[in-house]
Amino acid sequence: MLLERQNELKVAAEALRLAAHGNGSMVVISGPPGIGKSAVLSEIGEFAARLATGPTAGSAAIPRPLVMRAYAAPAERSFALGVARQLLEPVVKSGNFVGRWCSGPARPALAFLQGDPESPRQHTATTVRALLSLVENMSQARTPVLLIDDLHWADEGTLDWLDQLVQLVPHRGILVAATICEGEPAAEPPGVRAVAAAEHTLAPAPLGTASVDTLILERLGVPGDAEFTAACQDATRGNPLHLVSLLQECRSRGIAPVAAGASEATTLAPPAWRRRLMLSLQEQPPYVLAAARALQVLGDGADPQVVGELAGLDRVDRQAGLWRLRRLALVVPEGTTLRLAHQTVHEVIEDAMPPGERNRLHLRAAALLRYRGGTPEQVAGHLLASTAPLDEESVVALRHAAEAAGRRGAPETAARYLRRALLDVPPHSEARALLLVELATVERSFAPSVAVRHITQALPLLPGARARAEALLALTPVATGALLLSLGDAMRQTARELTATETRPADRRLLELRLEARLHHLCDLDPSVLASAADRLAGLGGRPEMAHLGQRELLVALTYTATVSAALPAAQVRTLAHRVLEHEPACAAHVHTMVPLVVPVAVAADSVTGLMSWLDTALADAERRGGRLEQSVVLSEQALVLLAQGRVTAARERAVRAVSVSGPEEASTLSIIASTMVALRTREPDLVDALPERIRGMHENCVLAGLLTVVRGMKAERRHEPGMAVEHFLDAEYALDRAGWRNPVLAPSAYWAARTLHRMGESERAEQLSERHLEQARAWGAPSGLGRALALQAAVTGSSSAPRLLREAAGVLEKSADLLTRASVLLRLAEAVAPRHAAEAEAALRTSYELAVECGATRIAARAQEMLGPAAVGVPTRGRLTSTERMVAQMAVEGLTNQAIADALGVSRRAVEKHLTNCYRKMSTSGRSGLASALEDAGLFEPAGASAPPAETIRPQGAA
Repeated sequence: MLLERQNELKVAAEALRLAAHGNGSMVVISGPPGIGKSAVLSEIGEFAARLATGPTAGSAAIPRPLVMRAYAAPAERSFALGVARQLLEPVVKSGNFVGRWCSGPARPALAFLQGDPESPRQHTATTVRALLSLVENMSQARTPVLLIDDLHWADEGTLDWLDQLVQLVPHRGILVAATICEGEPAAEPPGVRAVAAAEHTLAPAPLGTASVDTLILERLGVPGDAEFTAACQDATRGNPLHLVSLLQECRSRGIAPVAAGASEATTLAPPAWRRRLMLSLQEQPPYVLAAARALQVLGDGADPQVVGELAGLDRVDRQAGLWRLRRLALVVPEGTTLRLAHQTVHEVIEDAMPPGERNRLHLRAAALLRYRGGTPEQVAGHLLASTAPLDEESVVALRHAAEAAGRRGAPETAARYLRRALLDVPPHSEARALLLVELATVERSFAPSVAVRHITQALPLLPGARARAEALLALTPVATGALLLSLGDAMRQTARELTATETRPADRRLLELRLEARLHHLCDLDPSVLASAADRLAGLGGRPEMAHLGQRELLVALTYTATVSAALPAAQVRTLAHRVLEHEPACAAHVHTMVPLVVPVAVAADSVTGLMSWLDTALADAERRGGRLEQSVVLSEQALVLLAQGRVTAARERAVRAVSVSGPEEASTLSIIASTMVALRTREPDLVDALPERIRGMHENCVLAGLLTVVRGMKAERRHEPGMAVEHFLDAEYALDRAGWRNPVLAPSAYWAARTLHRMGESERAEQLSERHLEQARAWGAPSGLGRALALQAAVTGSSSAPRLLREAAGVLEKSADLLTRASVLLRLAEAVAPRHAAEAEAALRTSYELAVECGATRIAARAQEMLGPAAVGVPTRGRLTSTERMVAQMAVEGLTNQAIADALGVSRRAVEKHLTNCYRKMSTSGRSGLASALEDAGLFEPAGASAPPAETIRPQGAA
């Protein structure tokens, strides 16, 4: 049963009924390839055959139909009267009524149909008249039904005969039905003259959704999901042949008709449909093929005028070519532009196009689009598709396209443009060096190790020290690729050469400062470099200049070195870190400078107030720019900050995302440090297993090797091998100490060793390590590190001194941002003093419970609630905001930036960040995204325009 062809069959049935009563006609079925013309024609024949053998077959009043079929083909067009022979020859060979039908003027027809078809003597006007008479004689007793498929491919003799036959049809009981393919040259006037006399022209329409569903069920055996049905209909545009071919291909490939398979199904190019399209295109005149190739090259949204210019057609040929393609349903108009109907058409045209012609068209398309003001990326798309050599102008166009792609947040696309440009630049030229630097600047966002390699290739080709300095500064300092290659010598040599250049002193000085900062970072495993950091910092003065990036980068590098070596106390590096952040804009670009190292400094100093909001802004910028490395580094920074706040679950989520976003092979040193620190704090050493073996086996970097050795010690501890764990911890301490990392917060190997020794019962060794760790923590001075060291000392020394040490730890931690450590120490303090100081224990438990709930430490919260017993208050309400905090939170929720809030209130941005941090802590949320809902849940959210209470602590500058 045909789908959605009832109207066409009804018209054909009526034409057959009228022919049986002596009123013949011609029915033409017209449409593009695959629309189902042949199926309708075949159904007409089946209907007529059923009438010939049905109940009314013997009725004298209605002659029985006599069905004759013929199929025209391009290869048989030279065979004169070939289609007419196909129609009539089977009737003559059947022997029935031959003598009666071939009598009189029809007698020569018998000789023609039984004779040699190759004999030219039989193809005469007499033969044509005889064939006409034969059909007339048939109509005396029967209703001739002549079915001709693809009439436009019929030979000229048949077309002349049929032209004369249709003149007789209205006066005889004859029905002629034929199919015509729209868009075929032979189907257009004056090719098939008989079509003009057709009484009925049927145009089958594309199938609708219901019919597509029916075919999916019929061909694939199960109903299709709505998404799959819609995808098939969109891909085939309801063309039955295309749809059936597509479903057969899906069945052969095992693609189920579900939503997940929709996208794969739309990319298929069924062989049967490809052959049909190829046949249609092969018969088209040259101007149609030229227009089709131009459309294929230009892609979707092609301007018809540009199509004509690219194809080299004048206005008349362009319009004629596009009209034929539309008639073939190969082109779809979209407003004022055009596109090829589906992917199969693209592939068929491309396969038939010689490579040289494809290159020529793409290069010409790029030139046309440049001339007509096309976007840089439109031009670049054609240059990428060409394998021919590019001229200098095309290389410039690719560079402009790379800039545009970078601005829209597509660095990988930008890299594709630059890599293509690199193919046609002389190998040992300055232009190649500059292009390599440009490419590395793009690649550092997703493949920093490749960027390092390209900078290394460019350095010998660059013209001067300034250019080499700028190339080296394009590398990302926290990317592991920069550590794996020895760039220190190149930087030192460039710095020496830079002093001898004629560059302006100010510009040269900034480059020198930035190079010096990177040298400090690359050489921070050298004890002499570590030892000189404090002296170099002192040489910068009490308040170092911060106006320029070079000054900030050097300060960060020196501060970071002084932090990891604990050469300066936490209070001093905390001040320097805050000064850097006050001058550094919160954006993704900071990732490619030394500024990310300020985050470990702030974390080690237990001074992370305002950092999360700064990093939220930077992360949003990184996501907009599309750089995977930028997102990974900022997520790692956030993981470290959240870890310093005791929000371990959130820190773990950020650390895992950081490695996932960049890919393990391109993980930055900051991501490795964050993953390691989170693994230690959460006691999940398996977190670092996501890092590739290349990184986990890094022995040339003592710091990373030492931190990963600590993780191996934790794994041994989990395997109940405490002795092996202690060995790992002590090996890590040695490695980190050799690298100059002596900060008790960033290098806690002694902490873990003492803790494990205590559990093993080796109290003396445990006390020695614990005391040494405590001395280092006191010298460093960060509240979180000192609090943990005091708590460890309390555990190691025993119950006699535990209350005193824990009280000291609790007091120190009141200034700490680490909620988890505070909650843990207060719980232990309550356990230690509960027998003698019940009131102190209850107060400690209540505070511990609230802090644990706030940071998500459910185990500590449950233990505190259990110890409180009947005095437990349940889950505490969120902390009460001060009027100032409420006002700042309201403005933040309304979308104001920190600087805008500061300007409105007449205070510093740092003060706003401090108040926001308090809001996040009291409302148990980690950023602006959750602040609005938290305020609303607490009944504190006010709509825009509502009056806010007067500030308690923040006053406009100059107010009394």
